[in-house]
Amino acid sequence: MKNITYIVLVLGVFTFFSCRPEPLEIEIDPIEPQVVVFSQVIPGQVMTVLLTQTFDALDFSEDEGDSLDQGIVNDLLLSGAKMTVSYRDQVDSLFQFTNGLYASLQTPQHNNEVYTLDISMPDGRQLSASSIMLPFVPIMEMIPEIERTDEDTIVSINYKFEDLPEDNWYMINVYTNGKEQNSGLDLNSFFNNGGNLLKKTELLTDITLDGTTFEGRIELPNVSPTDSMVVSLSNINETYYNFLDLRKNSENFFTELTKEPISLPSNVEGGLGFFNTHYPDLRYFDLNEL
Repeated sequence: MKNITYIVLVLGVFTFFSCRPEPLEIEIDPIEPQVVVFSQVIPGQVMTVLLTQTFDALDFSEDEGDSLDQGIVNDLLLSGAKMTVSYRDQVDSLFQFTNGLYASLQTPQHNNEVYTLDISMPDGRQLSASSIMLPFVPIMEMIPEIERTDEDTIVSINYKFEDLPEDNWYMINVYTNGKEQNSGLDLNSFFNNGGNLLKKTELLTDITLDGTTFEGRIELPNVSPTDSMVVSLSNINETYYNFLDLRKNSENFFTELTKEPISLPSNVEGGLGFFNTHYPDLRYFDLNEL
């Protein structure tokens, strides 16, 4: 009986492999790279805009040992664009101060004003995007805490701010001073040496609240009690909130390019990414003083 079972099993395996079709060669047309736009308003300084481009995921193979080294990153940065930001009756030109990174000489700060970004690429492609500067929301309280135990030391912040009457969406960012690779895409530079690490993004919405006070606590397990820290509060729109909510679990912008693609919201006509004009309130802390 065992011999019969063995023969049947062998015949089944042989039949399975003999019936497998020959592998088919599939040719896929390369995808035209698209321009990706990110912007940031730095309070009291400038507006910055970063231009990158997408690339075909089929050109990247981790099995072949490829990696997003500095050369590949430089290839993603787009230079030579002509760029303006218009609002009211004014048009500001942005200048390029490094590969892919552009800055304005003026800082947008007019509440409820529509800002329009127009970009002309060297190859003739045209991009545009518009964003409304939402009302500035000040921080009422931002208090860092350090809890030391025998096993660990935990840094956290307690925040408080007044919610606006209508439906709103908010973003709290926590930055520290350092040199390692940034944990998120952010164009700010709060510290004198240019080191600026985005350690935490907290997204808040008042869909279940109306005209009340936001209070909460955020734990920061990757912040050291010896760090310098900046915390920012921004009033953002719903579309940008959804954009951040979809990509918040990604390690950083460049590693996102090699992962399973997801459909992110965008307000850029002719390209991808997001043009935003939120104006954050900031608090600086030296945790060594606590």
